[in-house]
Amino acid sequence: MSCSVPSIRWFKSLTSRLFSRVQAQNALRVWRGIGVFTLAAACSWNPARSEEWASLQGRVIFSGEIPDQTSLVITRDEEVCGEFGLLDETVIVNKQNGGLQNVVVWLSSKTEVPVHPSLADPSKPVQLDNKGCRFVPRIVPIRTGQVLQCTNADPVSHNVAVYARRNQPFSIIVPRGEPLGRTFLREELKPIRVDCSIHAWMRAYLVVTEHPYAAVTDKNGHFSIKNVPQGKWQFRFWHETSDYLKTLRHGTQTLELTRGIWELDVNTEKLDLGDLTVDDKQFLTDP
Repeated sequence: MSCSVPSIRWFKSLTSRLFSRVQAQNALRVWRGIGVFTLAAACSWNPARSEEWASLQGRVIFSGEIPDQTSLVITRDEEVCGEFGLLDETVIVNKQNGGLQNVVVWLSSKTEVPVHPSLADPSKPVQLDNKGCRFVPRIVPIRTGQVLQCTNADPVSHNVAVYARRNQPFSIIVPRGEPLGRTFLREELKPIRVDCSIHAWMRAYLVVTEHPYAAVTDKNGHFSIKNVPQGKWQFRFWHETSDYLKTLRHGTQTLELTRGIWELDVNTEKLDLGDLTVDDKQFLTDP
């Protein structure tokens, strides 16, 4: 964009007519300062920061025979953990509507992503609780610099082992009633695993991004991401069993995804993708 301000000569002519010569010289200095400030402000204005914002939503549906959640074998602290009737949570499908839970959808970009002013402050901690001998929630979106607060609501000790790739991995004991906090300095390329070394069945994942545009599908398969900057952006789709999703059926079209990427043109205030169906073959595991 071109930058221009009214000429200093014009200001001098104006002030000379209004003030004495001495006053005009003093005013001219003020106008020069104002002109330089205006020019700097005009030339530093970045139109990418004044974009419109949009919401993105959809629902992920599991096709094929819906798998049952099997009971977990409890091998440690049976007197406590054995009372919770724990089930395998690697694949959770709603039997009433086919919604697939715990699919992660996030905006993936190699360049800085503008953030809506209402989402600019990531100071509020996010929670990862050890409760009922399982991690709650199973999938935790978190931003760089934001505090991950690990808590323990159980009468037994738990361990939080985070297998970070681009950040420093760590493993900490979380005693009951003593919350522990950690932060991440760098964005992770995809969700990172969290285990409890004491209770081998416990599993969670952290989605570490530099921006707030990440979501996890709920028990009905729904996801929603608010205040996304309008434009063309790449979104990744991931599940702990399949890793990056390989295909998505959108209406009559089957999308082939490379590393889970679907490029979307977010050009309206509300972009509803509707139902996105995943082939159950992506979730088959070797016996």
